[in-house]
Amino acid sequence: MDKIRINNLKFYTKNGVLKEERVLGQQLELDVELELSLAAAGKSDDVNDTINYAAVNDLIAQRVATSSFNLMEGLLAAIFDDLAKQYSTQLHAATLRVRKYSVPMPGLFDNIEVEMQRRFDQ
Repeated sequence: MDKIRINNLKFYTKNGVLKEERVLGQQLELDVELELSLAAAGKSDDVNDTINYAAVNDLIAQRVATSSFNLMEGLLAAIFDDLAKQYSTQLHAATLRVRKYSVPMPGLFDNIEVEMQRRFDQ
Protein backbone atom coordinates (compact mmCIF):
# COMPACT_ATOMS: atom_id res chain seq x y z
CA MET A 1 0.00 0.00 0.00
CA ASP A 2 1.18 3.51 -0.80
CA LYS A 3 1.63 6.08 1.95
CA ILE A 4 1.60 9.80 2.51
CA ARG A 5 3.35 11.01 5.67
CA ILE A 6 3.28 14.38 7.36
CA ASN A 7 5.89 14.53 10.12
CA ASN A 8 6.24 16.76 13.16
CA LEU A 9 3.21 19.01 12.80
CA LYS A 10 3.52 21.39 15.73
CA PHE A 11 0.58 22.78 17.68
CA TYR A 12 0.17 24.74 20.87
CA THR A 13 -2.77 23.29 22.79
CA LYS A 14 -4.53 23.36 26.12
CA ASN A 15 -5.15 19.63 26.43
CA GLY A 16 -4.45 17.55 29.49
CA VAL A 17 -5.85 15.98 32.61
CA LEU A 18 -4.46 18.56 35.00
CA LYS A 19 -5.83 22.08 35.37
CA GLU A 20 -2.35 23.54 34.87
CA GLU A 21 -2.08 21.89 31.46
CA ARG A 22 -5.37 23.44 30.38
CA VAL A 23 -4.38 26.88 31.69
CA LEU A 24 -0.74 27.04 30.64
CA GLY A 25 -0.95 24.80 27.59
CA GLN A 26 1.88 23.00 25.87
CA GLN A 27 3.31 22.14 22.49
CA LEU A 28 2.31 18.90 20.81
CA GLU A 29 3.94 17.28 17.80
CA LEU A 30 1.85 15.09 15.55
CA ASP A 31 2.77 12.63 12.79
CA VAL A 32 0.27 11.45 10.20
CA GLU A 33 0.63 8.39 8.00
CA LEU A 34 -2.10 7.80 5.42
CA GLU A 35 -2.38 4.52 3.51
CA LEU A 36 -4.07 4.70 0.13
CA SER A 37 -3.52 3.88 -3.49
CA LEU A 38 -1.48 6.53 -5.27
CA ALA A 39 -1.53 4.77 -8.65
CA ALA A 40 -4.06 7.12 -10.26
CA ALA A 41 -2.26 10.22 -8.99
CA GLY A 42 1.05 8.83 -10.23
CA LYS A 43 -0.36 8.46 -13.72
CA SER A 44 -2.41 11.66 -13.90
CA ASP A 45 -0.13 13.99 -11.90
CA ASP A 46 -3.38 15.55 -10.65
CA VAL A 47 -3.95 16.47 -6.99
CA ASN A 48 -7.62 15.47 -7.36
CA ASP A 49 -6.51 11.84 -7.66
CA THR A 50 -4.88 11.79 -4.23
CA ILE A 51 -5.43 13.08 -0.72
CA ASN A 52 -4.18 16.64 -0.60
CA TYR A 53 -1.80 16.75 2.37
CA ALA A 54 -2.25 20.52 2.74
CA ALA A 55 -5.97 19.88 3.27
CA VAL A 56 -5.15 17.15 5.83
CA ASN A 57 -2.91 19.63 7.66
CA ASP A 58 -5.76 22.17 7.70
CA LEU A 59 -8.25 19.55 8.94
CA ILE A 60 -5.96 18.59 11.83
CA ALA A 61 -5.09 22.19 12.68
CA GLN A 62 -8.81 23.03 12.82
CA ARG A 63 -9.50 20.10 15.16
CA VAL A 64 -6.61 21.01 17.47
CA ALA A 65 -7.61 24.69 17.54
CA THR A 66 -11.29 24.08 18.31
CA SER A 67 -11.19 21.12 20.71
CA SER A 68 -9.80 20.34 24.12
CA PHE A 69 -9.29 16.83 25.47
CA ASN A 70 -8.12 15.31 28.73
CA LEU A 71 -6.19 12.61 26.87
CA MET A 72 -4.08 12.57 23.75
CA GLU A 73 -6.07 9.45 22.86
CA GLY A 74 -9.21 11.57 22.69
CA LEU A 75 -7.57 14.06 20.34
CA LEU A 76 -6.36 11.29 18.03
CA ALA A 77 -9.78 9.60 18.00
CA ALA A 78 -11.39 12.89 16.95
CA ILE A 79 -8.84 13.32 14.16
CA PHE A 80 -9.58 9.78 12.94
CA ASP A 81 -13.29 10.67 12.86
CA ASP A 82 -12.50 13.79 10.81
CA LEU A 83 -10.32 11.82 8.38
CA ALA A 84 -13.02 9.17 7.96
CA LYS A 85 -15.68 11.80 7.19
CA GLN A 86 -13.52 13.60 4.64
CA TYR A 87 -11.63 10.75 2.96
CA SER A 88 -13.62 7.54 3.50
CA THR A 89 -13.59 6.61 -0.19
CA GLN A 90 -9.82 6.99 -0.64
CA LEU A 91 -8.28 6.13 2.71
CA HIS A 92 -7.50 2.50 3.57
CA ALA A 93 -5.78 3.10 6.92
CA ALA A 94 -4.04 5.75 8.98
CA THR A 95 -1.55 5.94 11.80
CA LEU A 96 -1.34 8.97 14.08
CA ARG A 97 1.38 9.69 16.60
CA VAL A 98 1.29 12.57 19.05
CA ARG A 99 4.13 13.66 21.33
CA LYS A 100 3.70 15.74 24.44
CA TYR A 101 6.78 17.36 25.98
CA SER A 102 5.63 19.24 29.05
CA VAL A 103 4.28 16.31 31.01
CA PRO A 104 3.89 17.01 34.72
CA MET A 105 5.36 13.81 36.15
CA PRO A 106 8.63 13.01 37.85
CA GLY A 107 11.59 11.56 36.01
CA LEU A 108 13.87 12.41 33.14
CA PHE A 109 12.43 11.88 29.65
CA ASP A 110 12.08 13.71 26.36
CA ASN A 111 8.37 13.23 25.72
CA ILE A 112 5.36 10.98 25.96
CA GLU A 113 4.11 9.54 22.67
CA VAL A 114 0.79 7.91 21.87
CA GLU A 115 0.32 6.01 18.60
CA MET A 116 -3.03 4.86 17.28
CA GLN A 117 -3.94 3.07 14.04
CA ARG A 118 -7.27 2.72 12.26
CA ARG A 119 -8.42 0.87 9.17
CA PHE A 120 -11.10 2.49 7.03
CA ASP A 121 -11.64 -0.10 4.29
CA GLN A 122 -13.37 -2.80 6.33
